[in-house]
Amino acid sequence: MAHPLKVGKSVRSGPGILLERPDLAAQIGSICADWASLEDGLASFYAHLMGIYLPSIPGFEPPTHPVAFQIFDEVQTIHSRVQLVKKLAEWAIKDEDLKKRAVDILDKVKKSGKGRNKIAHAVWGICDEESDALILLPNFGSQMIYKLNDFKEIAEQIYVSKAELGKVHHEFYKSRK
Repeated sequence: MAHPLKVGKSVRSGPGILLERPDLAAQIGSICADWASLEDGLASFYAHLMGIYLPSIPGFEPPTHPVAFQIFDEVQTIHSRVQLVKKLAEWAIKDEDLKKRAVDILDKVKKSGKGRNKIAHAVWGICDEESDALILLPNFGSQMIYKLNDFKEIAEQIYVSKAELGKVHHEFYKSRK
């Protein structure tokens, strides 16, 4: 778990500073890429939910709504995207067990998004006394030490959320075939 840097420790920040910790910088990049993959899955689930009343043609895949991806892309925050999908899932999914699991996983996705946002939108620095860490430099509050395991915890939350969302999406998809 990330923990506060002792007050008074010297921290350097600025353009290119992450390149001095390439393995940890790669973790930030990986978290961002994994999150993009999760959001792509969320968009696909939304498109299938939106396509629920479009005709299904035997021998073809269940339809996605033709403008669902455009709508999803216009919604900017993960909170709003999750709320959009959650409200649609509550309305569109008739199986109560699947509906509950969908809503639960969407809450988990939103929680994972908080960790991703902290990582992706942070100002980072380094402290020479913490050679195996990056230092998160918040606008308010304590500077926080992030080590490899801290990044891996956030990545794992995203991975689990993506996998669980995929399972729910697949079950909904199969029910439409």
